[in-house]
Parts: sequence; C-alpha cells; structure tokens
Amino acid sequence: MGVVHNRIASRLLHGEKLSAAIRQEVVHTRYEPLLTVEPACPPDGYVVHTMSWVLHWLWRCESFEDVVISAVNMGGDSDTIAAIAGGLKGLEVGYHQLPSRFTEKIVYADELEELAVQLVNIRG
Repeated sequence: MGVVHNRIASRLLHGEKLSAAIRQEVVHTRYEPLLTVEPACPPDGYVVHTMSWVLHWLWRCESFEDVVISAVNMGGDSDTIAAIAGGLKGLEVGYHQLPSRFTEKIVYADELEELAVQLVNIRG
C-alpha cells in the first residue's frame, strides 16, 4: 500500500490528474482489477483491504466531498479509508478547493499551514 500511495501522491504533487496517476500505479498490481470491479474484501483495516477501498472511492467519486462521505458512510474502518482517500483527493484539488465546512473544523489550522510553508521552503 505504502509504495502505491506514495507514488500516486508524488504524481499529484507534480501536477498529474488523479485518474491518470491511479491508472499508472496500479497496472500489474493486485489493485488493477479495481478499475473495473468493486473490492471483494471487507473494509476491516487490513492494509491491502484499506488500499483497495481507497482506490475504489478515488476512482468512482468526482469531488473531494463525495470521496470522503462515501468512504465514511460505508462503515468498517471507514475513518482510515476516508483519511487516506481524502488526503490523496485533497492533493489533487488543493486545500483552497476543499469545502469550507470541512476546513473550518481543522484543529491547529494556522500552525499546520505555517509548517506546510516551512516544508515548501525547505524543498526550495
């Protein structure tokens, strides 16, 4: 899961569209069938199952809100699935495109934004 997640995240940070990044990173992996079928596993927290459901929601939902709400509403280990899927979808759309009703709830938002700016400056 980690490698697929990180490679998709890297592609998004370099401006690639989420669907293209997913398609490229799942080819010839256990996750490739998820481009055409729903996962046949429970959302139980097992890392392979978690990534299967993350990819499922990212592939089938258009908006950040749809990704997160769909993942949360399915039950099981939905908080983890929604957090991972929401993180990747958020990379694609950008922080300022996230629904304000979500961003207003972020604890320590100012401190997190300051840290993000510091990370960008380190990367140079």
